[in-house]
Amino acid sequence: MDDADVVIVGAGPAGATAAYHLARRGRRVILLDRSAFPRDKPCGDAVTRAGVRLLAEMGVLGDLGRTRPIGGLSVSLGPEGRRSTRDFDYGNDGYGIVVPRAVLDEAIVARAADAGADFRDRVRAVGLVRTEAGAVQGVEIAGGAGVLRAPVVVAADGGTSVLARRSVRAGRRNGRFGYAVRAYFDFKGAGGLDDLLRFVMPLADPATGARLPAYGWIFPMGPDRINIGVGVAERQPGVNLAEMFARFAAELRAGLPGFASARQVGPLRGAPLYTGFAPERSWAPGLLLAGDAAGMVNPATGEGISFALESGKIAAEIADARLAAGRTDDFSAYATRLARRFSGHLETGRHAAVRHRLAWRVLEDTFESDRPIFALVRRATLSPGLGLDPEAVAMTRDMRRCLHPGLGLGSQLVVAGEILADTVRRDWPFLARLHSMAADEHVFAPRPALFVLLAARCRDEDDGHGARSETPEAGTGSDHLIPLAASADLAAMALLAAASVDVHAAAGVHSGPNWGTTFAVLASDLLLARALALCATASPPLAAQVASAVEEACRGRVRELAAHRLSPPPAPRRWLELSSRSGLAALTAASCELGARAGGATEEVIAALGSYGRNIGLAVQLLEDDRRLSGGTDRLGRDALADLDEASPCPAFRLARAQLGARLEAVRPIDGDIRTRAGRAGELADLIGTTTALQQTRAWIRELVDEAEHLLERVPPGPAHSSLAAIARQVRRHTGNAGRPAAAGPAAATRVPARRAQP
Repeated sequence: MDDADVVIVGAGPAGATAAYHLARRGRRVILLDRSAFPRDKPCGDAVTRAGVRLLAEMGVLGDLGRTRPIGGLSVSLGPEGRRSTRDFDYGNDGYGIVVPRAVLDEAIVARAADAGADFRDRVRAVGLVRTEAGAVQGVEIAGGAGVLRAPVVVAADGGTSVLARRSVRAGRRNGRFGYAVRAYFDFKGAGGLDDLLRFVMPLADPATGARLPAYGWIFPMGPDRINIGVGVAERQPGVNLAEMFARFAAELRAGLPGFASARQVGPLRGAPLYTGFAPERSWAPGLLLAGDAAGMVNPATGEGISFALESGKIAAEIADARLAAGRTDDFSAYATRLARRFSGHLETGRHAAVRHRLAWRVLEDTFESDRPIFALVRRATLSPGLGLDPEAVAMTRDMRRCLHPGLGLGSQLVVAGEILADTVRRDWPFLARLHSMAADEHVFAPRPALFVLLAARCRDEDDGHGARSETPEAGTGSDHLIPLAASADLAAMALLAAASVDVHAAAGVHSGPNWGTTFAVLASDLLLARALALCATASPPLAAQVASAVEEACRGRVRELAAHRLSPPPAPRRWLELSSRSGLAALTAASCELGARAGGATEEVIAALGSYGRNIGLAVQLLEDDRRLSGGTDRLGRDALADLDEASPCPAFRLARAQLGARLEAVRPIDGDIRTRAGRAGELADLIGTTTALQQTRAWIRELVDEAEHLLERVPPGPAHSSLAAIARQVRRHTGNAGRPAAAGPAAATRVPARRAQP
């Protein structure tokens, strides 16, 4: 008889969370840890917003005592003495916390024990017990204490996991080991620090001065204490981390107000950081790896607690399901869940560690740029899962209700997203999230793949709508629609990368190489090549149409840039027309035409759907512009300042600039400026709010939606038609809610008092 259903080794956040969720499901769980509890762990002690939500779900927050609420990240990037700082705010949708690991881990373990888990500390697992077929069925205990048998073992025993190394499948560890050290400081000025996790990067080798893939952090813990540390994404031969820590502390004593009198409390402590996340090696028959044992650490920042909490929950859900099915030899579903959830997060960090020279140079060159791909690089590398403006998320979530349930598009969009992610994962995995930053958005956002799949179903079996195109295009049956949809997403991503090229840098205004422009060009070429290859495989006759659509959108972008140089500038309506021939509008139109042709629609229907897509695509883009210029952020987290220095800003900004003139100069930074970026963005939103630009933009959106609905009269009725009509109504509804005056102006940078309350 087995000792338990599941044995979990390691009672940190991953293991204790897995124990809690399994025990809550009625499973017999034994949770082991080699240390006596409570015990301290060298760690940054920071739990992001995603982690706080998981702790709240388990009822742990109330057991942590007083913790310091956190409202986002502050990142200072560049060489020492010349660093640039940007804040990444959570907004009003949640908060993070800083809490010592000794407190956090004990609280989660106590919840797991209350749920029924059998917790045993000071017990060290040193090996795996296997069946004759090689499946894991338990663990060996140190000191000749015997074995504990269970059909499932969860290894959550840290980055240097003994159990992972003992596994034939999961033990092939291909990642890099970084290292981090930290110390606590008594600091009377800690209470005056912003409620942000502060990161400083890159740091230099104390011996040579060479910049390394290294970072420092300052995390406020309470009114008089902070956690300070340094970490390297990859161990560097000859680099002494204690000396690097001392140099970083000296930088803080010189630059952080009041820190000169801070006093270190306790010794400097460190731990290795394993960054080899690889979903396919996160399991073996009978064995699951979770948290640090699975390499779930972002080497750019050392973040791991939130990833550990979520992977522990997922491991529990998969283990419970496989136990119920009596099949604990196959945990491939666990790998699939991890890949889907963390694609573009953890792999980004792993690749950044390997290719740190390019990664850091791109980040430094583009830190102040809000062009699409650079905004994505920043968020995916420095703040994965940070979250988005609730207004930006609302539309994509509402899209669910637009889709006719009989179409079954949800699962098809998931598969298209997985094809897209698999296509780019081996190169730059975060590119898979160029359209959206959250899992729900990635599936339901108004992205090209959605319009391909919808338009492909707009067929009239009665041949009464004019001459039909070849029905359907060769090789474009229903089995080929999903990869065709994924290729449309890749093509759109290629365009966004191309739109990120800095024309001033390309013209030689900047001296030396511009790594941002180089990266944007390379990423655009890579994505377009992948899109065409995928389309050629799925539907050779339509590959030329994808290439033609990208060409048209690129020509549209060139026309926009050329018009910028005209004097006098074009009229507002002309700018709107130019915008409809590039970017999202052009790709949405092409996606509708691509899907309709693949589905065998008539030429009249193809033309109507293409025009519908152009109108809806432009309307959605104008909504994004409205949200950004009203004081919020768009889906990539860009604020009102994104258009200030853009060679071809959005139509709404052009309208505002024409009315504001020199008044816009007031929001530009000056020497000695103490305003934050959020404060300057709020000032700009206030200025724009005094013009008629946003009212005109909303009027344009309504006109575009009216025209889109009129065009649908030429499309055969049915579930796809009703879904497209619902999308148009959804865009109109969000137009009515456009603008966020309460968030505009300097108040946009003010923390909401309720979020300062103790959790």
